[in-house]
Amino acid sequence: MLRFYAGKGGAGKTTCAAAAALALARGGKRTLLVSTDPAHSLGDALGARLSASPRPLGGKLYAAQMDADRALSRWLGVRERSFRALAARGTYLDDEDIDSLFRLSLPGVDELVGLTELRRLSRGFDEVVVDTAPTGHTLRLLAMPATLARLAQVLDDLQAKHRALARSLRGSVRRDAEDALIDELQEEARSLHALLRSANAQFHWVMLPEELALQETLDGVSALRQSGLRVERLIANRLTPKADGPCSLCLARRAEEARVLQQARAIGLPIYGVPEQAREPRGFRDLSAVALALRAPQRSQRIRNSTPRRSTAPVADGDWLEDVAGAEVRLVFFGGKGGVGKTTAAATAAISIARRGDRVLLLSTDPAHSIGDVLDTAVGDQEREIEPRLWAREPDAARAFERRREKYRTAVEELFAALRGGSSFDAPYDRAVMEDLIELAPPGLDELFALLAVIEALQRYPVVVVDTAPTGHALRLLELVGKAREWVQVLLQIQLKYRRVTGLGELARDLTGTARELRELQQLLVDPRRSRFVAVTRAAALPREETARLLSALKRLRIATPALLVNAITPPGCSRCRRAAAAEEEELRRLRRIRRGCAMLGAPWIAPAPRGGEALARFGRTWTRME
Repeated sequence: MLRFYAGKGGAGKTTCAAAAALALARGGKRTLLVSTDPAHSLGDALGARLSASPRPLGGKLYAAQMDADRALSRWLGVRERSFRALAARGTYLDDEDIDSLFRLSLPGVDELVGLTELRRLSRGFDEVVVDTAPTGHTLRLLAMPATLARLAQVLDDLQAKHRALARSLRGSVRRDAEDALIDELQEEARSLHALLRSANAQFHWVMLPEELALQETLDGVSALRQSGLRVERLIANRLTPKADGPCSLCLARRAEEARVLQQARAIGLPIYGVPEQAREPRGFRDLSAVALALRAPQRSQRIRNSTPRRSTAPVADGDWLEDVAGAEVRLVFFGGKGGVGKTTAAATAAISIARRGDRVLLLSTDPAHSIGDVLDTAVGDQEREIEPRLWAREPDAARAFERRREKYRTAVEELFAALRGGSSFDAPYDRAVMEDLIELAPPGLDELFALLAVIEALQRYPVVVVDTAPTGHALRLLELVGKAREWVQVLLQIQLKYRRVTGLGELARDLTGTARELRELQQLLVDPRRSRFVAVTRAAALPREETARLLSALKRLRIATPALLVNAITPPGCSRCRRAAAAEEEELRRLRRIRRGCAMLGAPWIAPAPRGGEALARFGRTWTRME
């Protein structure tokens, strides 16, 4: 049985998946717990060092953290000869060209090979519990069988040219290793598609009882159901316990949570509630308490007042804006572990910059967009003016890719119209391959078009604020700048080599322009005066440990991180809040040790979370420097 734990970043997927796996193993099932998130935190939650190979953790429980690059290398290693043969047979590329392409790395390999690797790891286990990446990238992982089927079609069209030539020369066609590879990919696509829709696969959606998480839950569960996948239940994580005394924060949180859960019941799934634990769950003892809460559905809560009471926070003078976006800054990224408040922080900063007098675009590069929810207004693929000097956009990668496909379909028509004029090329086969390649979406589609959206925005806005996907995919976006330049340079070299055949048409002009823009963006990213990354975190162990890895990765990429924002700091209140604040104070001391010289900013926990321009502006005035 495959049990996927999915949901918005930071909702507690890792904790709930680990607790469920522990319960299954203690029930006598040989259980594998595996993470497919590129920013793994499973080892942190278990308090164990994990690798890409299943590690025994005691009893019948094993755990692994998938290494997508290693899995792809293994998968390609046994098939590379056939891939090279098909490329040589079906294209006009020589060995040097094929070598250049094989040396390039692809973004999105975790989605491309994730399910295949997951099935390989699953052999010999009764139960497999999957801790997934956040919503947008999980949905792309689950679409992998269709991508694999399209890849098989491309290879089959490449092989068709070889088959036609063999028939003309020998009168018959012998099946070879390349035909076997195509059959293997087609069968893998069919079987994975069937597995995900069988009784042996189920999905558990984890959410926080908050408005932003609710909207993503509605969209995510709907997408799973439309794909024919079985969603078993909703898990509402970190429910606020009843306060033991007067506490404005707890009262406001409980009222908001009850309202959100009432709306969530419209989805038609049982809701299991997990109370917020006295400390962040780590290790088997803490996870056992979570497993106990996952045994029975949550009972409906009554709402005392129709309007939730809002907690208040002291207003500070807020001298943080210079740390985040000084006068020369053009590009500001907000990133961190899912659920720490990146989107709210990015929107708050964008509003503050606009009200300072700068023209700014707030841009989402997370495929599960939520800036419209935070701004409390509809935001889509077209830029929308939110208030004076502030625009917002949530790029639609699929729509942008379709526009590009239509553009290149026209280019293919023009090319083959020219080739028919006395050319000896076997045009029908070449046309089929090129049309298939246009239809084949790259695995890193979201990152690719997010990158293009950033480049385009910088040409028209003095300041661009980027709300990124959670850590692993945010880093993949930043790393893509250099990788995309390598791809463009190789493709340009190949087109120049064959310019007598293909001409230097619109594609070459596009590639040349893209190469220039990527070079300019690469230079901008490493200029600390003009580009900055604000790491957003919370004063808790798992976010802190992921933040440490994020800061190390940004240093390796030479991207400036002048500010670290610690969000949702608990104010004084009931005894539970006082205990939480004491634990946070210890985490703040640890964060100060890892911040690598950047300014540390603090923002209080406010319930319900701020939504809309005025509420976000007020929230920004509560941010303080924490030295």
